[in-house]
Amino acid sequence: MKHIIYISILVVLIASCEKKEARDPGTGFEIYLTEIPYSHNLEKDYSLVDFDTISLQEEPILFYSEVISYDTTAHKLTIGISHDSLRIGDAGVYGRMFVVTIDKEPVYCGFKWPVLSSVPCNWVFIEEPYEELDHLADNEIVISFSSYQYPDPRLDSRIVDRLKKDGKLE
Repeated sequence: MKHIIYISILVVLIASCEKKEARDPGTGFEIYLTEIPYSHNLEKDYSLVDFDTISLQEEPILFYSEVISYDTTAHKLTIGISHDSLRIGDAGVYGRMFVVTIDKEPVYCGFKWPVLSSVPCNWVFIEEPYEELDHLADNEIVISFSSYQYPDPRLDSRIVDRLKKDGKLE
């Protein structure tokens, strides 16, 4: 009986170590929420954001280990979790800011955008999943961009190089 208890404890310890390693924040392509829930401002040029002035939450809402693949044509992420389990939280009509990082270095920001908002977003955004409108699988999200005024930051070479290196580009 003692051996069974020791083996059970060992299995739990090994499993918890593996889980911690797989969800180690700060590696690869990740998405973080900002500490302060910033909303979108139509007058702001988000390509000029000074990331030194923005604090990110401790843990990402999307860990790199959860990214299965990234389709650079449609900017669709296939992830190893349900898009409903992304911990973005509620977004008002002007969205909720997130920051895309590579190895915890900010690359660009964007906004979680309510699918039924009457206000347009003129930057990077992830709409709330809404099966009837987006036709995405449960484990997919699209990072959209809708600006004619600013350069598209989604194909930053740091992102593409890292995803390519790790075999996660489609």
